[in-house]
Parts: sequence; structure tokens; C-alpha cells
Amino acid sequence: MRITLLALAAAIAIGLSAVGAAQSDSPANGPQKYSIGLFGDMPYNASGKADYPYLLKDINDSSVAFSIFDGDLKAGGDGPCSDSLYTTAITNFNTLERPLVWVPGDNDWTDCWGRYGTATQPYSDPIERLNHERALFDSTNQSLGQKTLTLTRESSEGGPYALYSENVRWTYGPVVYLGVDVQGSNDNYPYYDTDTENPTAPDRGDAERQRQRDEEVARKAADIHWLQEGFAYAKQIGAKGVLIDWQADPNFNNEMHQTNSHEWDAFPDYVNELRTESLAFKGQVVLVHGDSHYFKMDKPLTLPSGKVLGNFTRIETFGAASTDWVQATVDPTSRNLFRFEPMIVAATAGS
Repeated sequence: MRITLLALAAAIAIGLSAVGAAQSDSPANGPQKYSIGLFGDMPYNASGKADYPYLLKDINDSSVAFSIFDGDLKAGGDGPCSDSLYTTAITNFNTLERPLVWVPGDNDWTDCWGRYGTATQPYSDPIERLNHERALFDSTNQSLGQKTLTLTRESSEGGPYALYSENVRWTYGPVVYLGVDVQGSNDNYPYYDTDTENPTAPDRGDAERQRQRDEEVARKAADIHWLQEGFAYAKQIGAKGVLIDWQADPNFNNEMHQTNSHEWDAFPDYVNELRTESLAFKGQVVLVHGDSHYFKMDKPLTLPSGKVLGNFTRIETFGAASTDWVQATVDPTSRNLFRFEPMIVAATAGS
């Protein structure tokens, strides 16, 4: 097989960045057994905004080492993507006493062009909104929260990855964590038919759709590079597990029974990469995502034989009307390494 200079350079880059990152991603960082908080897709609507402080307090009252927010700072139709959306989110995240790692969601940027119609005017340029988020959320190598974690950002590699500061990695105890920018709304790869599903949405035109497609193609290449590099690093340091967090529900095996492939045809590349990396990794692999707004834990990937891929687990967090969270416990003495528990916030349950 002919090895191109580009492929050789990419392989060298992966090796160098993994070695260079070892200083900040020390596996000695943190205890071997601990718990973390997982949540996202909130606060939605007036009731969610009323419930949200109780969720943040519930996390503060827990024993989690840190939390991860898997995107969507508002409901799609909850007004425009104004600057105050992001500053308010940061203020809320910084009420958490322990670190908070954020990844973006589609309601925060990809849908800001007007997907949800006139209620979200004035409309915004999605790419400009993502760049605005990067400037606010990713300006340092520290997480959010009153205490912080040191993060390795893909943007630190420069070159074609200089833009992707939202893609992050950190190590805590025996686990390597990866935050990746994978989005609902077909990962920002649009089509005319899906753009115009909402009759009150504007037609942004073919040229604009192509601009967004170009964004998705470039970001997907960076995302897959980040996954590959993260697994290579996990193997290098002998990690027992890898936990990946992104926003999109990737519609494993078309479990949503969508008849229009334009709703989800951007996701199989990511799913195939998850399968490839999990097959080659001896430890446990977890994908945490939001987007579909109900708690789920399953084993959606299979081996070539059709049997379940045993070391891969998918966790979907709560969201929307359910302002609740998931507690993940890392325990190296367990054959599964991870244990997941839905945490229903008592102060808002049934409200």
C-alpha cells in the first residue's frame, strides 16, 4: 500500500502530540475510584429555567469529582442565539463548586440561522456563533467551575486543527476523557428538504447550505483525528477506559426509524470510527450524548459476527422537560469499570 506524505505527516503528528500531551494528561491525576456528573440539553423553556438551579445545587451536594455538559444551552425555539445566552450559561456553570467541562450543542449554533422559525429572530450565522462560543468557553486551557481541570485542546496542535478549541482531552484516574464537537441537526450537514421542514423557517439558499456543509466536512476530519489521537494516547498510558462526550444522538442502527436519510447520514462515519477504536482497545469505552432528551443505557454496536461489542456502552442523558442528571462512577475493581445511575432531582420531580 502506498503511504502518502500527508498520511505520514498525520501519523507523526499523532505520535508527537500524544507524547507532548502526557505532561498535562497525567494518569496520576485524581483517585482511582470516583464519580462524575453528566447532563445537558437544559435549561429548556420557562419551567426548565426555574428547575435548573435545583439541578446545579444537587450536583454541588453530591460527591462528584467533576461534571460534563453535553451541549444545548436552550431549546431550539427559546428565542435567538444572543450573546446573553452564552454569558448566562457560563455564570450558571460557574456556580458549580467542582470542575465543569462543556461541549457545544446544535441549538447553540448550527440551528441559529432560523431552523425554528420567526420566534428565534434575529437570526445568526451559525459559524459566527460557534466562533463566539469558542472565544468565551475555550479562551484558556482550564475548564469552567469554581475549581478547574487542565484540558488539552485540539487547537493547540495548530495547522488544520487550530480552530477546534472545543475538542478537549483530559485524564482523571484510570480514564481518558474526550470532548468532541459532534452535533444534532445531522452534524450541520444540511439539505434543502430538511432545511424547509419548518414552514416558518427562511430558505437560506444553496450557497449557504454548501458553506455549512464545508464546515461539517472539515470539522468531521478534525473530530475523527481527535478520536484517533485520544485512543492512541489512552493505549500509550495504559488507561483502563475512554469516555467520549458529544451532543448528537448518532441514531445507531437507525433506531429512530427515520425514512429520510438526510436526517442522519452525517453520523455513520463517527459510528464506524467508534466501532474501529473500541475493537482495538482493551479497556471499556463509553459514549455520552444528549440530543434526544431521555435517559438511556445500552450496547448499540456489534462485532462482525453480529454479537454485541461488549466493551462499548452508550449513555444518553436527560434534558428538555426532565432537568435531571446522570452519575457515573469509575471503579477499577469492576469488570465494567463504569457504573451509571439516573439522578432525579427531588426538588423538581413531578413538577
